[in-house]
Amino acid sequence: MSDGPSTPEPPATSDSPLSLRLRATLGENPPFCSGTLGLQPADFTLYYGKGKDARQLDLSGTSAQDVEALDELEKACEAATFGRNAEAVLDETYRKAGKMDSDKFLLGLDVDKSRLVDIVRAGLLAGNDERRAIRAELYKLNVYGKHAFFKPHKDTPRGADMFGSLVIVFPTPHEGGALVLRDEGDEWTFDAALLLSATAHYEMKRIAYIAFFSDVEHEVLPITSGHRVTITYNLYWAGPPAVAFPDELTIIYPKHSNFSAIGEALVELLADPTFLPQGGTLGFGLRHAYPFETRWKRGMPNPLDTLRGWLKGSDAALLRALQALSLDPLLRLISRDAKYHIDVMLDRMLSLGNLYNEPSELCLMLLRHIGGIRLVEMNFDGTPNNRFSHHLKYVRYELEEATSAQVYWVTKCGDVKGNLIGSQYTAFGNEPTTAYLYLTPSLFVDVGPAGDRANVAEGVAGVKAAQAQVQARLEEARAKAKKRTRA
Repeated sequence: MSDGPSTPEPPATSDSPLSLRLRATLGENPPFCSGTLGLQPADFTLYYGKGKDARQLDLSGTSAQDVEALDELEKACEAATFGRNAEAVLDETYRKAGKMDSDKFLLGLDVDKSRLVDIVRAGLLAGNDERRAIRAELYKLNVYGKHAFFKPHKDTPRGADMFGSLVIVFPTPHEGGALVLRDEGDEWTFDAALLLSATAHYEMKRIAYIAFFSDVEHEVLPITSGHRVTITYNLYWAGPPAVAFPDELTIIYPKHSNFSAIGEALVELLADPTFLPQGGTLGFGLRHAYPFETRWKRGMPNPLDTLRGWLKGSDAALLRALQALSLDPLLRLISRDAKYHIDVMLDRMLSLGNLYNEPSELCLMLLRHIGGIRLVEMNFDGTPNNRFSHHLKYVRYELEEATSAQVYWVTKCGDVKGNLIGSQYTAFGNEPTTAYLYLTPSLFVDVGPAGDRANVAEGVAGVKAAQAQVQARLEEARAKAKKRTRA
């Protein structure tokens, strides 16, 4: 194999207004919800410490005495560490804050009785997921004093069923400390201090809350004065929910989530006779990353089989919209060779052992020996997109026997090189762990020819046909191996 190309990436072929509309619709739904909620006085009571050091504190910030007591609370906290791979790191140039574990304090607030969990479900989850039960597990109390901050990070996944985080900010006097969220090139700022100061005249004291998917990058900007006191809950899927919301709720964001727009945009795209006129495969790089076990071994259940139940936000809405059109979407992992611009699709997790050390050879090995399928990018009209064809001359012999499938990417798959060799976001989390890492799957769906999109017979050269070829090839290889063993 030659050293390979070094030319810059050519521009992508232009898409139609209909495909651009669907792409934009899938990206419209923000990965968080936020607002303020009025609570009873008892909900603001915090108990911490033991014996003669036991303390009671009112977090409503209504008296000078309570404000002074915040200094004591800050002193009672440990210095907050953060996770770098499996290591807990104390580095105040990256994170400066105090923390108190959940077994060290008691809070008057019950997030279930306050209906905050129901509110978060309705604001954060899409369509049918709004009726799914979730549970909020108390995680930590944090105190950010003057000049405290936390640089960009993602929350460490603590289980395959964990999907998000809920942060409650109490109305203790402070300035600064806004939470900045970033996802897919978009950025949002949640300034709880500003929100709570605007509600100071309300009869009931309020907390500010924000819930977001756990793969969303976020940071806490420096506190300029006072104490920012927060309680964090980890959000998990659970078992049957409730409805109706309290009068004291004010939802700040999102104001609306019109998930039916995804279905409408899909219908219009598939009705266009110039779009993949002979049929083919649509590829959707999912918007969110999901936690997968790192210690996966051959014989363990394939997490892709249960991933449909974990999907979040617009990913979940997209899956349902495709199913409503009598289509059969598949969830798959992608490995990308950035050097030669080869994308390989896999239908399962793999344990590669020492092969992790050879990322430049990984995709070619997956095609030759593991049953990977090479994805060939197509244009809107079903013609091949040849923008990377000049790269492939360096590996043309290796690709000759590879099974391939033609895919039109409605939304591009993002940084997928980590799908087999680890996640870039395990580097900086709120806790050290190697039990789970974030992977970003993609969703594929075969569609029939124009006018008969649900008809994906054998004539459609899509992902399912490629998968059948691979399966036949692997079974033939196993049969030959068994024959040799007997001989």
